[in-house]
Amino acid sequence: MKMEKILKTLCGAIGTSGDETAPVKAALELTGLPNGKVLPLGSGCVSLGKADAEKVILLEAHMDQIGLVVTSVDEHGFLHFANCGGSDQRVMPGCPVRVFATGADKPLLGVVGSVPPHLDRANTDKVPDVEDMTVDLGLPAVKAKTVVCPGDRVVPVYEPKKLMGTRFSSAALDNRAGAAAVVRAARLLQQVDLGSWRVLLLFSTMEEIGGQGAHTAAYTAAVDEAICVDVGFGIQPGVKPEVSHPVGGGVMIGSAPILDRGMTRRLGQLADENHISYKWDVMGGVTGTNSDDIAVTRGGVRTALLSVPQRSMHTPAEVVDMQDIEDTALLMALYVCDRCGASLPQPAQSAEEPAADTAASAGAESDGEVWSACLPQLCRERGVSGSEEGVRELILSQISNFAEKIEITPLGSILAYKKGKNRAKTRLLLNAHMDEVGLIITHITDEGFLRFAPVGRIDPRVLPGRSVTVGYGKNTVPGVIGLKPIHLLEKGERGKAIPVEELYIDIGAKDKQEAAKVAVPGDMVTFNSVYEENGFSVKSRALDDRAGCALLVHLMQQPDWAYDTIFEFAVQGEVGCNGSCTGAYLAQPEAAVVVECTAASDVPGTETDQQVCRLGQGPVITFMDHKTIYDKEYTKWAFEEARKAGVPCQWQEGVDGDNDAGAIYISRGGVRTAAVSLPCRYPHAPMGIVSRSDYEAAGALLQCLAQRIAGTPCSGQ
Repeated sequence: MKMEKILKTLCGAIGTSGDETAPVKAALELTGLPNGKVLPLGSGCVSLGKADAEKVILLEAHMDQIGLVVTSVDEHGFLHFANCGGSDQRVMPGCPVRVFATGADKPLLGVVGSVPPHLDRANTDKVPDVEDMTVDLGLPAVKAKTVVCPGDRVVPVYEPKKLMGTRFSSAALDNRAGAAAVVRAARLLQQVDLGSWRVLLLFSTMEEIGGQGAHTAAYTAAVDEAICVDVGFGIQPGVKPEVSHPVGGGVMIGSAPILDRGMTRRLGQLADENHISYKWDVMGGVTGTNSDDIAVTRGGVRTALLSVPQRSMHTPAEVVDMQDIEDTALLMALYVCDRCGASLPQPAQSAEEPAADTAASAGAESDGEVWSACLPQLCRERGVSGSEEGVRELILSQISNFAEKIEITPLGSILAYKKGKNRAKTRLLLNAHMDEVGLIITHITDEGFLRFAPVGRIDPRVLPGRSVTVGYGKNTVPGVIGLKPIHLLEKGERGKAIPVEELYIDIGAKDKQEAAKVAVPGDMVTFNSVYEENGFSVKSRALDDRAGCALLVHLMQQPDWAYDTIFEFAVQGEVGCNGSCTGAYLAQPEAAVVVECTAASDVPGTETDQQVCRLGQGPVITFMDHKTIYDKEYTKWAFEEARKAGVPCQWQEGVDGDNDAGAIYISRGGVRTAAVSLPCRYPHAPMGIVSRSDYEAAGALLQCLAQRIAGTPCSGQ
């Protein structure tokens, strides 16, 4: 059985402290042993050897992962939460999450939100406190209160995946990596004559909140010796070498007052004899693991501790090396054989694969209703500013049969000319931008980490712990944005935002030379895509402005179009509106309507008078922003056409931000311009939320407004 499959199965089985049924069952099944059982506090155990053996040795790893727990659902449908285990608040802002709701037949997708940075400028160097963040499901309050209950668990959205070489990344590797080592050790020992010994394999619960599962299980089993397996600190930026060990450098053998010195030394000798790389992990007090509890069970248990080096502990971006796990398993098996006076058989090569995963991959998605034929595809396509080729090809495949003429501008924008029933009286341009915010690689460190800079405006607080993809087309590599483990933070660091220059992307490379084979400075980086519709809202990466592009595609495909119109799908909207600037020059419109996403601030913590627009109250009409004063007559028409169409419409109640209109309305001699925007929560984050009703209303409004503008002779204001 391949270690990658074991890890994917274990990490894909969700289980926070006190709710570990899925991963415990998965671990028991993976051992391939019969008669596994679940104990009163949820831990799972199974044994090797004779039931009446004189002595018992315990091999233990805990199964719970850190997460969140819902504490209340407020009157607006937002979920308030608390930590369940040692969650790192620095990875929470903007984090896509799964809510395991009592009243839902499958986990609900949400995003952790807080007051937007443009409304909280005094605190952008701080991470919001847990009590100031909420989970946004994009559901009406009545629906949210119906399906979600206090006590429901919440975990980050993540996808267990292999990185470069033998590196592996996932949430929950603390401590599914240890569980994988116990599973492997069980398989290695199945053909060993254990003599007077019995080996008890324990997959324990609730380690992250006190170790109750291991303590009670060890008491019941009355064991003589124990080896606990957990994770230790891997070397990474910001972590001192003396308290860490290289990921890929072998096993960490614990040494502490609570640990048995004889067992510890024998493990070191066996590692030397069998050429297993290791490092002494010396602690002056408690270990902070289940070994502390097991060692003091009943009259005392001789206990040792092995750890798998791990980077970015307690985040969705944890990274381990699969060979370290194999070495840990081998060392445990060798120790058991040493105690039994047996030899460890050479493992046979096998093509054996584990049965179907006991839990679906945490990143797997299934679409619900599709409002626009191309909206899901557009949101999943990668296209950071200056790298929009994939998005452009997708849009062209959708509109080519509906355009009289298509031009690709020198910068890469699409100008599509749609013929209507009538010649336009005003030359009208409808505009949306194709690009998304993202990152760009700036440097590769000697250790193989990738440094980066933002492309577009991104709140640095949404970056730590995120899963990303680096590169172009098929030449990509997965990675995670790593950070110093919460356990090693100095006083005051926990609530402090991490500057971009201190963050890095971990692709699992061993050094600069290996990293340079798959990544170079200038490579684009995107957040990994999550897309879901629930009937009330759509949640996805890159809604700004793929939702606008999808609306324009929808209008392009309408057979009953009244007037000749130019459709522009622009590049580089997030880095200066360069595509719209040059596109408008080439298209020479007299009027323009820009279709955008604008930040909805109707979230807990934002004062009512600062909520410039609200989800579910219709498309947004802007009178002014930082770059544009919009045409007064066109903004008036927008509300009139919304009323005629029977759809809601709202003002943007403030002057903030800007969009492609700022480049279009000053093109050549000037262009009369309006903006119709979709309210979007968390638009420049790994996952935004747009309302279905707003999206449908915007489509109806845009068609009516375009017809009125194009059918009316252009005049001055």
